[in-house]
Amino acid sequence: MKMTKMTALLLAAAMALTACGSTADSAAPALPPLVQAAIADIRANYAGLYGVEELSERLGVSKSHLVRTFTASVGVPPGKYLTTVRIEAAQRLLLHREYTLDVVASLCGFSGANYLCRVFKKETGQSPAQWRALTGRAAQSGLTPEETMREQEMYI
Repeated sequence: MKMTKMTALLLAAAMALTACGSTADSAAPALPPLVQAAIADIRANYAGLYGVEELSERLGVSKSHLVRTFTASVGVPPGKYLTTVRIEAAQRLLLHREYTLDVVASLCGFSGANYLCRVFKKETGQSPAQWRALTGRAAQSGLTPEETMREQEMYI
């Protein structure tokens, strides 16, 4: 249930970004239904999704077909997209909560804190602790009461 609230907020944000992008560039082609379904599944289930093979099975296509179609449409493979979604979720958790790295890793679909740290550093150039120290304090001081309440509903 808690993940559902977070997923709903992530999907709403993604849809808002998509709507903004479509008005700014109406000539951009729509994503194929398979890619739309893959993105929706990744965003809804990133914490429990094992990888691209599981995603392709859920969507009823071969892994190679999914990777080929997704990469051609989005510009990155679905595995990289999944990692990006997981890192974004980890950043949100690190930004607003004092969760341990083990908890953050578990909530974001990483196998453990060590793996989270390795992937996080590769993707952002900083360790989770460095990122939290640099951005967490500034962001927490700028939260409105409504945003604080929304964060508490999402992660507690």
